[in-house]
Amino acid sequence: MSEPNWDVDLVAKLTKLAEPKSIQRDVLAHLRRGLDRAPDYALARAGWLFTRVPPWALEESLLVAGLFAWVKGNCRYERGINFGEAFGAKVDAVEKRQKRFIDLLDTDGDELPYKIRQAITLMDGTPLDWIKLIYDLKNWGEPERCVQKEWARGFWSQKRAEEAEADNEIVVES
Repeated sequence: MSEPNWDVDLVAKLTKLAEPKSIQRDVLAHLRRGLDRAPDYALARAGWLFTRVPPWALEESLLVAGLFAWVKGNCRYERGINFGEAFGAKVDAVEKRQKRFIDLLDTDGDELPYKIRQAITLMDGTPLDWIKLIYDLKNWGEPERCVQKEWARGFWSQKRAEEAEADNEIVVES
């Protein structure tokens, strides 16, 4: 049986590995390489990271760990920020990212690891709830598409916030 807070523990370990003074930064390189290989590659080299992860979440946890390593920890953990919100956070880039984001939302489970890896490279230090990402990836294939809807709301809420701010800046001269 899995221990409580395994997800918090995993993200804490990854964050510690990403610290510049960490003597185990090579583990991040193994996790990055593991994105292109079978899961046993990362488990053979960094299995100690996943000892508390329950079997039902192992695949998604490996992917999230690989994505975290891919951005070298530059996207710090911040609770409550879903992937869509983080991806749309840089308002000036929303237009450029919109097509890629729509493509990501339409992706099925088989292509998801590749597409999300492409997308995360564009986030450039934007905070993200890595724990939530594990559960979102686990629920990606649900028929109701709740994850995709939530990500879409998060992504486009950034654009609406920018438009509202622009509307508030209109100055009426007398």
